[in-house]
Order: sequence, then structure tokens, then C-alpha cells
Amino acid sequence: METFPENHELIGLFECEPILTDPEQEHWFYNQLIFHTVRCDDALTVKINGCYGDLSILWKQGSRELMSFKFEKLSSLEVEMQTNDEFLTAIGSFYDFEMLVKLRLKPQVAIELKQLSNCI
Repeated sequence: METFPENHELIGLFECEPILTDPEQEHWFYNQLIFHTVRCDDALTVKINGCYGDLSILWKQGSRELMSFKFEKLSSLEVEMQTNDEFLTAIGSFYDFEMLVKLRLKPQVAIELKQLSNCI
């Protein structure tokens, strides 16, 4: 993976510490990170595994599941935080397509998917 966010950037975005699969491993890139974030009625569970290049997102409103998907072979993962706009941007594989996903947390939760190329 070409880019991976700093620990403080992920904590700032999700406003919580992650659950670590291996608490003994101090480098987050080599761990699986699980963030649970709630924004009003929206609940997000985001799993990041930097060294394997995996990102999965589960988005629920109350007990209703709105979206669940997994990206593999991430080439980049970045956090962007502006005054009224915060999001996680990832580029990776979804089935046979190279995709960009933008997970926006503020001002409201939104997910943007964009196909970048036909087949990898």
C-alpha cells in the first residue's frame, strides 16, 4: 500500500480508539483495526488491515443494514479532515474493478463509490 494514515489521523476521524486484533503489535499497519462510530442514527463498523490491504465497512441505521462491503488490495488509504468535512478515501479492488470509496463522517454519514477502471 502506497499510503496509510497516521494513528492520530484515524483516531481524529473516527473519534475513538480502535479495537486491535493483536494489542501486542504496536504498528497499526500490521494489525487489524476495528472502529465503531455512531453519528445520530448511523452506526459504522470499519475494519482496516493495512498490511493485507483490506477495508470493510458496515453501515446501519438502527437495526437496518444499509450497506456492507469489503475492498481488497488497497493501493492507498488516506484521511482528509477539513473544517466541515471529514472523510476516509481508499483506492482498491472490488471484485474485478479498481474502485475509489469515500467514507464521509461529517457533516453527515455518506459513502461515495466510483469505478476507476474496468478490470484489474
